[in-house]
Amino acid sequence: MRLKSLQFLGLMTLAVAALHSQPTNGAVYWSTDPSLDCSALGESAPIAITNSSGTTVGYSCVVSGTFVWLAAGGEWSTAIRVAAPASNPVGVDYTFYDQSGNALSLDSNMGSGTATTTGSDVNFALQANQPAEVDLLGAGGGSPHYSATETGSVYAVIYCPDSTTCLNVLPQLIYSALPTTPWSLSVPIAWDDNLSVDWSAEGIDDGGQHLVSFVVYNEDIVPNSYNIYIYDTAGALVATAITPTIAPANSVTGESGTYAALLKDAVPDLPSGIFKILLDGSSSTSTGQCPGCSAFEVLQFNGASGTSLQVAFDSPPATLNAAARLAAHRGKYKRQHALPKPQRIFPPLTK
Repeated sequence: MRLKSLQFLGLMTLAVAALHSQPTNGAVYWSTDPSLDCSALGESAPIAITNSSGTTVGYSCVVSGTFVWLAAGGEWSTAIRVAAPASNPVGVDYTFYDQSGNALSLDSNMGSGTATTTGSDVNFALQANQPAEVDLLGAGGGSPHYSATETGSVYAVIYCPDSTTCLNVLPQLIYSALPTTPWSLSVPIAWDDNLSVDWSAEGIDDGGQHLVSFVVYNEDIVPNSYNIYIYDTAGALVATAITPTIAPANSVTGESGTYAALLKDAVPDLPSGIFKILLDGSSSTSTGQCPGCSAFEVLQFNGASGTSLQVAFDSPPATLNAAARLAAHRGKYKRQHALPKPQRIFPPLTK
């Protein structure tokens, strides 16, 4: 299940409902079948969709996940792209948070020439095959220059009239430093059932032309710090470090904290040439369903170019003798939560 479990989705949908009551128009991203089968997503029941009067008009399956880092303002901008699959329309909801998991107000629009709106939430409905891009410009009300860079995370929820449509939706986030620097970096979403205690990637960081940056998003129910292990070209462990403590889910918003840094600032004495980065959360003492779980993002910069790196599921270092944790070291988790509350209808895109 890609749903952000916890009781917090219920809290979030209530807040969205209060702010975004809409008439029944536009794309119909729900089914009228109250027994809609969403089991392929790990959901026991669909979410009720209501109109502006609070009357239930249908039922939707849901997928959700986090873009663990946004950068909007200063030299950076963030764009989030998504398209409805050919099978059916979808409803899309993006919510913005700062590094501590608090609601973050941003200016955004749907592309050049469209109206700019201010808020911590953007939602809309898409017809089958219809694409959309949301551009995040900077701090709410910060026009025209957006001199400061706002950072944090984006939580995405997609509503669909069947599980197949939900399984085929794949939003992506793009960082851009244009025109200052020719960087345009695309990163995938971290689905809520795609978590891990251990992640790895390969990079090169000489402190000059080649730099690696990373982001860790705490998916546990308690504060956590994460161990970083660096292995050289011979597979030898050559450096270790520990991240600062990262906040767990915020009691109001349900969104967790993030930590971002240049690798050279977090880990001194990086080896020359290519190395492996292993992020490990297995020292967590949490009693949650996924103790020590996180989402992980790694970027590689080579001079004036930059790219996002593939991150892979991994295992705890053998030195930790953590075999007992291996059976529970990666996703497919549903954290304890209350059933999601009904969601109000989202508007169609403005033409």
